[in-house]
Amino acid sequence: MKKLKESEVSYRDLAEKYEAVVSNIREIIFQLDQDGKILYVNNSWEKITGFEVQESLGKYILEFLKEGEVRGINSQIHAKLLNGEFYFITKDLKTKIVEFSMLPLFDKKGKMYGYAGSINDITERKQQELLIKAGKQYVESLNWKLEKRIKEEVTKNREKDHILIQHSRLAAMGEMIASIGHQWRQPLNSLSLLIQDVSEALEFGEIDDQYIDRFTKESMIQIKHMSRTINDFRKFYKPNKEKSPFSVGNSIEDALSIFSSSLKNHAIAVEFVYRGQQMAYGFPNEYSQVVLNILTNARDAFIQKDVKDRKMIIKIVEKGEYTTAEFTDNAGGIEPALLNKVFEPYFTTRNHGTGLGLYMTKMILENMNGSVSVDNIGDGARFCISVPKKTAAIKPELISV
Repeated sequence: MKKLKESEVSYRDLAEKYEAVVSNIREIIFQLDQDGKILYVNNSWEKITGFEVQESLGKYILEFLKEGEVRGINSQIHAKLLNGEFYFITKDLKTKIVEFSMLPLFDKKGKMYGYAGSINDITERKQQELLIKAGKQYVESLNWKLEKRIKEEVTKNREKDHILIQHSRLAAMGEMIASIGHQWRQPLNSLSLLIQDVSEALEFGEIDDQYIDRFTKESMIQIKHMSRTINDFRKFYKPNKEKSPFSVGNSIEDALSIFSSSLKNHAIAVEFVYRGQQMAYGFPNEYSQVVLNILTNARDAFIQKDVKDRKMIIKIVEKGEYTTAEFTDNAGGIEPALLNKVFEPYFTTRNHGTGLGLYMTKMILENMNGSVSVDNIGDGARFCISVPKKTAAIKPELISV
């Protein structure tokens, strides 16, 4: 009998401890009968819902859910409320988001006699998730606007570059026409002399079959030379559609050949030294245009500063994965404060300059994964143009213009 009383006391102590633990759990712990009426809830029920425990006992738990949540749910709640998130109406008519976790209870015979489970208030967590979602949407919106703005700016820059390219082409066309004029001057003079001689030959009765034959041959020589000049310039200014291996030395020679008359006309001595036929990868015609821009810039500097003994030395060197052509002149160099500006669009120190030549040089080389730089050396400037290389060695050559 004494042992039985001790067991009862021990059981009551255990039950009280269990009740204390359950009552202080943050989540709502509940038990329902088989119809869904509340049989038990812990103290967290009152903290979360605002309803007192005693006034809630015997009520259907569905009564505390938002009206739309219980539509279509009958007293057999186990089909719907085993698990899930629902809107819960508190005593002061506030809405909270709660997470139900509920299981049916069965007796020893397997008959269901009710439900037990927990309710967790996840309102704060859901609000944080909404804030995070809103923040994410805001960031995505900003990113979208930023991407749109970047695309618009890229489009504007492309349009600007297109205009610059058009201006550069017009400037190049003017340079080409001037060069053709220099190339044609001698054959035109020869044709002029031949035509004048026809008049004198007619006056003195010297025109015969032999004279006509000589006149025709000499005239055709000059006309073919002029036609070949046009073809050379047309080929030179025709852009390449695809990158390909090309000889850096040959491309420089092409530019020197086109520009030779202008160089001679302005008494500019050019020494071109290179050892081996260094092969680069890019656009050969565009590379020749770059060289022509460098030569034109040097010529204009010589004229502007009225240099007497005008010289330019061109060297090809290999630096790592790049082939670099160095153009060194004695035209007085560039003011140090302007060295970082010479490749900007529309920057020029000449009265009638376009400011596009060196900018287009930079653009063309960057399109070939290359680069251009300039520094002052000695009594002049040195331009270095670099492009990715492909090497094939041949015998050393020295070419003077």
